[in-house]
Amino acid sequence: MEDRATVYANAAGLLARLGYAARMEPGHRVAWEPRPVTALVTDAPPVVVGYAVAMVAEDPEQHLPEASAKVGRAAPGKAGDPQTAWWAD
Repeated sequence: MEDRATVYANAAGLLARLGYAARMEPGHRVAWEPRPVTALVTDAPPVVVGYAVAMVAEDPEQHLPEASAKVGRAAPGKAGDPQTAWWAD
């Protein structure tokens, strides 16, 4: 059984190869979550995030992100698309 961190790291790699900024954050903090979450942070659109997770996971249903929140730019003050953190509850 694969863990979520592995799936999100592999999905981030796929997204990066597709030209998106992407990374896996094992301790991402969200204001309304009681504890840190394992998140996939990227500038990819939602459907592409779902595609990436589905392509790299053995059982994608349990790893598909259910929640998201905007995060700051990867390089503050420089050009680039806003990023979103995606995670499953």
